[in-house]
Amino acid sequence: MKISQGFTLTETLVGIFLTTIVCAVLLLGISQAKLYLNSIRIKEKALYELKTWTDQWKSIIATGANRPLIITKEVPLLSDADSNNVIIGTLNRKITLAPNSGTYSKYYNLYTSIKWKKENLFFNSKSNLEDSLFFNLWQIKFHIK
Repeated sequence: MKISQGFTLTETLVGIFLTTIVCAVLLLGISQAKLYLNSIRIKEKALYELKTWTDQWKSIIATGANRPLIITKEVPLLSDADSNNVIIGTLNRKITLAPNSGTYSKYYNLYTSIKWKKENLFFNSKSNLEDSLFFNLWQIKFHIK
């Protein structure tokens, strides 16, 4: 009777194969999670830029200052290590006067939005995806004599 010590070549190869599959799935999951976190960072930066843009226009409307002709503005949302803009967001605004505004105060509808090209994740087969955020609010322009 022969006593075997150790694993056979087949058992070793099966073990290596299973370990390789588990590592590949793990690395794919980690890569997907990093891309998802990066998209969250981009959306957070876009929200910050949109809030700032909206607050600027709210103050312009409220004070009654002359409105600049700027309707769109591009802002960087993601830059690489060399400070090259990788993802650029486009801010838009639309201001309309409410039809039922009074003489002492006027109501304006302010619609601001930001759009940017969405990064492709591993499982997205569509290209040229866009993501966007928007605010739709009312602002009063006070008329003080």
